[in-house]
Order: sequence, then structure tokens, then C-alpha cells
Amino acid sequence: MRTYSSKTQNKKAEIKFFDRFDKGRGYDVFEPSGYEKVARYMKDEIPNKKGLLIYDMGCGSGAFTFYIAKAYRGSKVIGMDISTGCIRKARKDYPFIEFSVGDVEATGLKSNSVDVVCYTGIFHHFADFSKVAQEAHRILKPGGRIFSYDPNFFNPAFWLYRDKRSLFYSSVGITSNERLLKAQEIKRVFENSGFRMKTKIISGIKFSYVESKSARPLLTIYNFLDQILAASPLAFIIGSFILGFGKKK
Repeated sequence: MRTYSSKTQNKKAEIKFFDRFDKGRGYDVFEPSGYEKVARYMKDEIPNKKGLLIYDMGCGSGAFTFYIAKAYRGSKVIGMDISTGCIRKARKDYPFIEFSVGDVEATGLKSNSVDVVCYTGIFHHFADFSKVAQEAHRILKPGGRIFSYDPNFFNPAFWLYRDKRSLFYSSVGITSNERLLKAQEIKRVFENSGFRMKTKIISGIKFSYVESKSARPLLTIYNFLDQILAASPLAFIIGSFILGFGKKK
């Protein structure tokens, strides 16, 4: 296994946290309808052209990779994650999809070789994801596309539960690297790395699991309120997730 080092991320903490998902349900936190909805947003912006090479970076145990492969039939979809445990689980659950262990800051892939890179909720695992953006620019073909999703700093539920300044903050179920993001930061980092970038904020992505036992009884309430938010104009500001869409110049 490759040795990982970075000034911006404690990679050992990521590996330790996610390696334990090689058993049970794996790292699978959304309901199927949630994964399908995110995949539709991706496909609406990046249409399927048969023969594409698509990498799902930070794929975890492969839950969203499966829905990407389903949406992009006829294209090759490969999942990559830093966690050997997660990749072991992904290979077991989805043997028809290719998975590999790798670091999104240094993938080892050939330059100008990939058509689409999807970042499955990983930017918020970095204090600075500039190296991730630079690596994306290196491996993507000219005109290559990126898609990402991450939790929104301005979402009230996420802020109350995951911001250290909140009285209701919980560190259960996250790594020490994690933080909430703002759309402006994602746009800025990728534009500085040579992409044309736009973002969209959405809600209505239903969760099926949360690690904190004390928070689990509230999950149904959260999903219900988030569905209401999704139908409101406020979703474009305080929705739960930031979607990123980029194109290599």
C-alpha cells in the first residue's frame, strides 16, 4: 500500500476511520433515492457519451459508484479510495465495478487520460483541497469534467450538528479532518487550478444512517424537513449539499 503524506490532511486518521467499514453495511449513508437524485444531477450536467472513463474519487465502499455506473451505462466507471477496508467491501459488494486504493492528491494516473472525475463528498475532508484540484486538472483530458458534492456550511441542520461553534456539535461519525464548506471556496479553488466552475445548492437527499445513536431518532424528522426545504427557494442558499460542476479549460 502506498505511503501517504500531506501538510493539509491527516491521512492516517482517514484510513483508520474508514477501514472499519469493510464489514456490515459499509459506508452507505443515503437512501437509494438520495443516491439516484445526486446521480441525476450529475448526468443532467454531464451527459453520458458511451466510452467515457469516469473515476469516482473517495468512493468509500462503493455505494454511489454503483449509481454512477448505472447512470453511465456503456462507459467505464472506476472507484478509488484511500481506505483499503472500504475498497475491500466495495469489491465484494460490486464485483462488476473496478476499484483501487489511491490518494486523490496523487492518484498515479496518466496525465490527460480521464474524461470525468467525480468527488464523492471528500473536499470537506481537507483543510485545503488545492492539491486535489491540481491533480484533477493533470489527469483530465482537455475539456474533461468534474462533479462533486459536499455538505453546505449555511445549512442550519448541518451547522448545528457539525460546526464546532455550535452548542449541539457532535464529532461522532466524522474524522478530525472534516469541516463544512461554502460554495465560494469550491468555485475559487477549482478556478485557480484551471477550471471553469459553477456550483448549485440542493436539498432533498434522504439519509438512511447516522452513526450517533442519540441522533438516529431525529433522522426521520431531518429528512422530512429537508424535503420541505428542497421545495423552497431557500434551498438555493441553505440547502444541505453543494454540487460542483467543472470543465478543464
